[in-house]
Amino acid sequence: MKSQDVLLLIKLICLEQRERLQHRLDNETAELIKLSDTGTTDQWQGWEDRSEQDPPVHHDSYSVRALQTSLGISKTEVASALKRCQQIGLLRIDPSTQLPRVNTTALLGFIEHGLRYVFPVKPAEFVRGIPTSFSAPVLQGKLMSGGDLIHVWPDAYGTRKGQSITPLFKTVPGAVKKDSLLYEYLALIDAVRLGNAREANLANQILRVKIL
Repeated sequence: MKSQDVLLLIKLICLEQRERLQHRLDNETAELIKLSDTGTTDQWQGWEDRSEQDPPVHHDSYSVRALQTSLGISKTEVASALKRCQQIGLLRIDPSTQLPRVNTTALLGFIEHGLRYVFPVKPAEFVRGIPTSFSAPVLQGKLMSGGDLIHVWPDAYGTRKGQSITPLFKTVPGAVKKDSLLYEYLALIDAVRLGNAREANLANQILRVKIL
């Protein structure tokens, strides 16, 4: 298993969650239209608050080409990662939709018990970058390691300075700019990789609530 495999699996989870949300909102919208006497859209417009950062999910969003674009991983690497994850049981192809679906329970178990040993990380020099781990917005105000020090993924356009953390895969800083949910999950994963037992447990709990 390679680090880009974890990145790919988390991205697929994000896509599936957005797909389910779209279906739910579409159904709710249809019901509201039926109940409307005037036929106007004022009552339901704005339910789906999706920015350009988080574009709508389509069947093509799962294609190798789309995953290459969104993650910055080559098509060859994406295809290899999909194959590896299927072979070890972390991914299956849904027979009804032919879309890749993640074995979330198994993946979360690996993140909780094995990730920090397979893909260890240590804070390094101070650089400009994107906040991660307990410095990221998703964990702001929860727990903090090392006093006021923050951890960042090195990025020339980052807004904060802190101790450099090598991302799970080199394309992570670019990928999270296109997907706010992916950013949350990868920051939580970094908290698992970096934190002490209490901190890692908190990050795992939040991750499970958000994913399961």
